[in-house]
Order: sequence, then structure tokens, then C-alpha cells
Amino acid sequence: MHSLWSAVPARLRSNWRGMLAVNAVYAVLGVVLLAPLPGIVFRLLMGLSGETALSDQDIALFLLKPPGIVSLTVAGAVLVAVAALAQASLMYLGIVGQARPAKARSAVVFAFRRLLPILSLSVRLVIRVLLLSAPFLAAGAATAWLALGAHDINYYLAERPPAFWVAGAIIGCLLAALAVVLVRKLIGWSLALALLLFAGQDPRGAFTESERLTRGDRTLVLGTYGLWAVIAVALGAGVLAFIDLLGDWIVPRLFDSLTLLVGALGALVALWAALSFLVSTVNAAIFALVTLQLAQRLGAPLDSGISSAQAAAEAAPLPRLTTGRIAAAMTLAAGIAAATGVWLLGGIDVRDDVVVVAHRGAAGKAPENTMAAVRQAIADRADWIEIDVQETADGEVVVAHDSDFMKLAGEPMKVWEGTLEQIRRIDVGSWLDPRFAAERVPTLREVLETVQGRAKLVIELKYYGHDQQLEQRVVDLVEAANMADEVAIMSLKYRGVQKIRALRPDWRVGLLSAKAIGDLSRLDVDFLAVNQGMATAQFVRHAQAVGKPVFAWTINDPATLARVVGAGVTGVITDEPEMVRELIEERADMGPVELLLLRTALLFDRPPPTGSYRDDSP
Repeated sequence: MHSLWSAVPARLRSNWRGMLAVNAVYAVLGVVLLAPLPGIVFRLLMGLSGETALSDQDIALFLLKPPGIVSLTVAGAVLVAVAALAQASLMYLGIVGQARPAKARSAVVFAFRRLLPILSLSVRLVIRVLLLSAPFLAAGAATAWLALGAHDINYYLAERPPAFWVAGAIIGCLLAALAVVLVRKLIGWSLALALLLFAGQDPRGAFTESERLTRGDRTLVLGTYGLWAVIAVALGAGVLAFIDLLGDWIVPRLFDSLTLLVGALGALVALWAALSFLVSTVNAAIFALVTLQLAQRLGAPLDSGISSAQAAAEAAPLPRLTTGRIAAAMTLAAGIAAATGVWLLGGIDVRDDVVVVAHRGAAGKAPENTMAAVRQAIADRADWIEIDVQETADGEVVVAHDSDFMKLAGEPMKVWEGTLEQIRRIDVGSWLDPRFAAERVPTLREVLETVQGRAKLVIELKYYGHDQQLEQRVVDLVEAANMADEVAIMSLKYRGVQKIRALRPDWRVGLLSAKAIGDLSRLDVDFLAVNQGMATAQFVRHAQAVGKPVFAWTINDPATLARVVGAGVTGVITDEPEMVRELIEERADMGPVELLLLRTALLFDRPPPTGSYRDDSP
């Protein structure tokens, strides 16, 4: 191990310019061309199957169908091929650089001339991994279904009964076994790319030869890559720690000068980006070099391909550091710092018109989806109140999120199996506080009567496969209350939203989404309610450009609120409407220095939520 690693620093020193240039080329290609490719391929295949966009459960259903399996395989292969191309270029520099420094351009050309074999190798790798994983994942899914299928999943996540731990232990063991199998196989295949590039192997033969070479020295291979992983993590953590310390030293000294602070924070962010790029280059280069060292140490005949690789290389005169070039570099760095500072300043949204939507009522203060939570949300000045609705066995529309009442009351009755009278007997408030012992499951009619003229209402249609006439009954109740203009309808299930659209084309309808594939803005909805992770500035701008407001859920802490508001969302869905309302008002009163510091801090860290909540589902 020591002798293997001892050659790596020397190779890094002799080829660092080329490796930086190669990493820069692939960083640009990744942003402009390569990174979007898997998504483009996925969307193309999805479009051929007749789908425009998919979210949440629909994604899982699509991936279980033949077009979805093909899409997953192709998209995964493209991603692997992108990484393999970069590694191929770095390996070229490592091989040729043993004799003389090589040009980055030659390294990139070398990799792309072998694009088809690299893509074939990537497809084979993805298929092998999927085939190995399938039995373990199927067994895990079956375990979850058998052990956790009796009650609503939110009950298991909130209460964590013995069945939850048993299922977790079994699934954990399955995943651990899968990890062992995959690690063993990946160790066996770790030299395949080097053999493909420099030993004249075809993609199939490269896997076979790699397994043969590594069979007797798996401990050496595992230890080598394990040490690389430790180095990679340490370098990344070191960069963050350095930037954090530097920021702590700089900011207090410039707090009174916005002009200086903008430049300093811009330089800090630019330095962070530069150091992150440098670390990624070092990590990728070390990985390529130790792979070559391993292959040579284990007897791989790389010499047969080195001469042809060298023949393709061109002697590259190294750039000289002249006074003019140094001045130009300093001017460019100053410009980047200033531009970054201006970008930071431009992203500090000071709007105070962000719409506040109370999630299941004010669920942070009162039991979710109860009249107490609805009244609390009104008192907390929520603009909209969001509730979940389902049908009972006798056709009543009640306000309930889960499929049963295990999480709230330890009652296994399914909503669709109980009559309104039976459901009304269940205490759904005591779990939070004894003073809510009188709370019962309300009907949609009661909520409509309470909020009319005091707040607007977002009705989420919940589907568990037992709905009868849910959409029509909701429409009838809203119209009976004469509240069509004060109501919006949304659901995680797009087909349910389409049913409402067919019944009442002029009503406001929206789609809830935690994950998505494709362009959600192309769907026939009036707004999108997305998980906070999806609410990026790019996503929000794209959706709003076609007239679809974006709401982010579930926002319960100041840092996340600042981030999504800065991204430009129309509104936030929260368990804490009073806190969010106050934070928005405080944000409007902040000075530019405070907002600039807040935006910069969010680039490096996201503090955890300030409270705990019953569950995180929409």
C-alpha cells in the first residue's frame, strides 16, 4: 500500500497543469452538455411512452414498466459514461505523463475517440448493478409491505412501534448485504476502464480480466480505494472549515460598509468555488492515478496501450508567468469577486407579499386537520389554510390526512371503512395535549363554514385507492357554501386534479410534488406546490414564466424560509403560520447588510429546523 501510494504525489506534481485543465473542460462540458444528457434521454423515452411529466408515485410506477426500466438504464449509463470520460482523460495524463507532461487537449480527444467503447462499458456496468440490486430491493419492498402495510406509513414513522424496528432491521440487513455484494463486485470491476483504454480489452473482456487480476488482492484494492475516500472527505471538510474561519474573521471588520462587504463576500464565495474546484480535481486525479498504479501492480498489461497513447500526445509548451499575465489574472479575479458580490446582493429578495399557507391548519400549535388547528391558523393570520380530505363509508367528506387513525389515536380504522358517526367517536387531539381531548375529525362542510370570509382554503384530495365520488362531492360542498372563489384544489395525484379540471374548468387547481421527472410546468394546472428541495431559483423562474406560481412545503425554520423566498416562491406552506408571518415582516425591515449576510450564510450552511413535527409529508 505504501509503495503504491508513494508514486502518486510525484505524478500529481508533474501533471497538475494538465489535470486542472482537463477538470475545467469537463466542468464546462458537464454544465453545458453532459449533465443535461441523462435528463434529456429520460424525458425522450418518457415522451415516447406518452407521458409529459411525472411526480412522486407516478415516477415509481413508470420505473417498474419496460419504458421506465430502459430509461433508468440509459440515463444511468450516460451518467457513468460522463464520469468515465473524465477518468479516461486523467488516466491518459497519468500514463503519458510518466515520460513527459501531456496536453489536456490530447487527453480529452483521446477519451472522446473511445466514446463508444466507454459507453458500452457503462451500459454493462449499470445493467450488472441493477441485476444485482433487484432481488435485494424486491425483498426489502416485500418486507415493508408485509410488516408495515397494516396501517398508514405515517403512523409507523411517527410512533415507531416494534413492527417498524423489525422491518427496519430486516431491510437494514438486506441493504448491508447488498452493499457487501456491490462492493465486492465493484472491487472486481475497478480496473475495467484502464484495461479497456490501455490493454486492448473489449468492454466485456475488460470486466472478466479485471475480476481475474483483483481476485487475489481484494484487500489491497479495498484499502486503496478506502484511503482515497478518506482523503476526499477530509479535503472537502477542510475547505469548508477554512472558508468558515475566514468568514468569521472578515465579516465583523466590514459590517459597517456595504460596499466593502459586497466585495469581500463576493471574493469569499469565489474563493470557496475555486477551492472546491481544486479539491474536485485533486480527488478525481488521485482516483485515476491509484487505479493505474493498482492495475500495474496487479500485472495488467498496460504497456501495450501506452505507446499508442503517447503517439497521440503532443508536446505542450507550459505557459510562462509574465507580469502581464499576472496582472490580467488579478484583474479577472477582482472582476469575479465583484460580479459574485453583485449576484449575492441581487438575490436578497425583500418582498413582504409572500403568501402564507397553514399546513393542515396551524399544525405546529394544534392537532393537525382539526377545527382547533383551523381556528388557530385564522388567528395566526394565514392567507390560506390547507387541509386533506377523504370519503367515509357513508359518503361524507371528512378532513383527515392518513389512511387510518393510528398515528393520531392508536385506532386502526380506515377512513373509507368507517361511517361519519364511528369516526366522530375518535379523539384526534389528545396526542398533542390533553386540552385538545374534545377535538374530533371535522367534515369539509364545517371547515368551509368556519373559514368563509376569514381565510381562503386549499383542499388536498387524498387517494388511497378507495375513493368513490370524492371530486364530485368536494365540488358540491364548495358550491353549496358559495365559496368557489375562495378555494383551491390540489393533489399528489395528477389524475385526480384532472378530474376536478373536467368538472370545473375555471377553478384553481394545483399539483403537489416531492420529486419530479420532466417539465411540471407543462401540466394543466394553475399552480405547483413542491418540496422545499425542488424550489430552486431556476425552477421557480421557469414555472412562473409560464404563469404557474410556486409554493414550497413544509417551511418551518428561518433559514429555509430565507432560501425559498430568495428563490422567488409565491408562497410557503408551513406548520407555523404565525412565525412565518413575523419572519416575513422582519425580513422586510432588514437592511441590505443583514440580508446580504443571510444570503451568503445560506450558501454554506442550512441550520436544522427549530422544532419537531409529527411528519414531513404534504
